[in-house]
Amino acid sequence: MAHFTRPLALAQSLDPDRYDIVFCSPGRFIRFLENRAFVVRELQTMPGEQFLKHLSQGAPLFPRDVIRRYVHEDRHLISEFRPNMVVGDLRPSLAISASLENVPSAVITNAYWSPYAKRRAIVPSIPITRLVSPRILNTIYRFTEPLAHAFQVGGLNAVRQEFGLPRLSLDARAMFTDGTHVLYADVPEFVPTRHPPSNHHYVGTCQWAPPIPKPDWWEQMRADPRPKVLVAMGSSGALRILPALLSALSKLPVAVVIATSGRPIPSVVSNAYMAELLPLEETAREARVVVCHGGSPGSYPAISSGTPVLGIPSNADQQLATVVLAENGAGLGVRVEDASERRLAQAIEKLLFKPEFRRSAQAWSSVFQRYDSGSLFRRFVDEKVA
Repeated sequence: MAHFTRPLALAQSLDPDRYDIVFCSPGRFIRFLENRAFVVRELQTMPGEQFLKHLSQGAPLFPRDVIRRYVHEDRHLISEFRPNMVVGDLRPSLAISASLENVPSAVITNAYWSPYAKRRAIVPSIPITRLVSPRILNTIYRFTEPLAHAFQVGGLNAVRQEFGLPRLSLDARAMFTDGTHVLYADVPEFVPTRHPPSNHHYVGTCQWAPPIPKPDWWEQMRADPRPKVLVAMGSSGALRILPALLSALSKLPVAVVIATSGRPIPSVVSNAYMAELLPLEETAREARVVVCHGGSPGSYPAISSGTPVLGIPSNADQQLATVVLAENGAGLGVRVEDASERRLAQAIEKLLFKPEFRRSAQAWSSVFQRYDSGSLFRRFVDEKVA
């Protein structure tokens, strides 16, 4: 969902009296676009379940046939509306389509995917990491990572060549930052880059929250004297860790708050506060710890609220984000393969009872507040489009 909410956060910051905005979205998110000053079109995308399956198996995220289909749809929309710029998020066809239609493009990504950021070689969660410790495999992966990147980029390069465009370097970071402009959904202090080119721009964390009514138990939860732990694994977190996580939490003196994202919860802590969706920043402010998949869509709202995070990553993006989180002292990470009840309990206890984590999260919250995504994006658009 983050790849929908980040563009929406930026689009809604623009003055509709100055700009005509066409927002193309997968059908499952159209309901969040009602009563907006946008032209709304449904965008055909690969099913989320298929994308997550590719992630878990280490397969190419976007097969060639998917990229070709995306290019065809992109070009149809671009030729219909003739925009001055196309902005996209995790749409690898976009740079191809925009180039073929002679329209500048801007791609939204996280700065830790930048070729100008610190390189972190982390073995992704694939079937072998369930059998062999990732800590052992990481040593090997430092040498085999170029092959894994080439495998991911190969299909995209094949499609680029079909359309007469030059190949990208065999580096997944080149794939995620392919565009006329690159918009980092980060702040430079938290995820720094070294001498990025002038077409790379930080635009803050691009937070957007749907208008969600608070559940009936909200005031009861706020009045609960126990420290609260918010569990929000989102749409892509690994649910298989929930039995161990909830068992660990049941043995701690905490109140558990769970946002299910509409996904099945295998077991529930006694007297947990549970809802399908919750306003993450506001709920995180009530919590002492947030447990999520570790990716920026889960951890950034918590850090913005000054609350430390336990990240339990299960894909490459989440693993990179969790490492950055831990490096900055705003939380801890436990990989999904290592997420035993004992390790999860130890990590949560550290975050609950060691004050340095909360102090660090609060310090980073102050930094995050300096970067208003709407203002930064408006300035970018005014300079590059107006």
